[in-house]
Amino acid sequence: MMLGAFGITVILHALDTRLLADGNPVWAKPLKFQMALALHAGTLALVVARMTKPLRDGRLMLYVASAFLAACVVEMGYITLQAALGQPSHFNTSTPLNAAMFSVMAFCAVIIIGTAGMMGVVVWWDTGFRATDLTRLAVVAGLIGGTVLTLVTAFSIGANGGPFVGVDPGPTEKMFLSGWSMVSGDLRISHFLATHMIQAVPAASLVIRTIAPVSTHRWLLLVFVALWTLLTILAFQNASHGRPAKFFHTGTTQY
Repeated sequence: MMLGAFGITVILHALDTRLLADGNPVWAKPLKFQMALALHAGTLALVVARMTKPLRDGRLMLYVASAFLAACVVEMGYITLQAALGQPSHFNTSTPLNAAMFSVMAFCAVIIIGTAGMMGVVVWWDTGFRATDLTRLAVVAGLIGGTVLTLVTAFSIGANGGPFVGVDPGPTEKMFLSGWSMVSGDLRISHFLATHMIQAVPAASLVIRTIAPVSTHRWLLLVFVALWTLLTILAFQNASHGRPAKFFHTGTTQY
């Protein structure tokens, strides 16, 4: 569904050149969210496919999948509608309805990311999970750890009233594609790292199995998890102090 919507939105993006007040194209956010949700859903599908049949086909997964699907439809539906209207979807409290829908979006986002954490717990229980012990450990660590870090960074962005700490960067002071600030702190960098820990840790386990001796597999994976977590925390701390990421820094700190 998200990949199909992405294809349609690419066409809309090419035909509709309107810009939001912050200088971003109206269809930029739907494109980002469609790709992110497609990747997230694909990851969860791979995990579910390897669960033992009773868990895979049981009521718990039915409820979890149904809640995930409903949350994705509401989230993307509102983001797409706001893009069509030429309005921002996030942090838009210009009307009572927009403010209420922003809260609904936050609730849906918790369901979407919480689904990964729930599946991580199920895999932890599922001793018959069809993967090596290393990959099973990676799935558990990636899904649960990524969920916790994502919720922390996401709620921090909400509490901050937006992703930027310090000056609000103009259209020319943001990184291409990601839109991350190059002149002030941007909490979305740590949020990105947190969310994609869900894919990074299982992927790392596959690389470790390929290149490292068996006796070192578990320790190497734990080191990778620790380093990814540390990088996320450092990115969060850096942005919280109003500093842009070092490799984007173009001048003095503005805070």
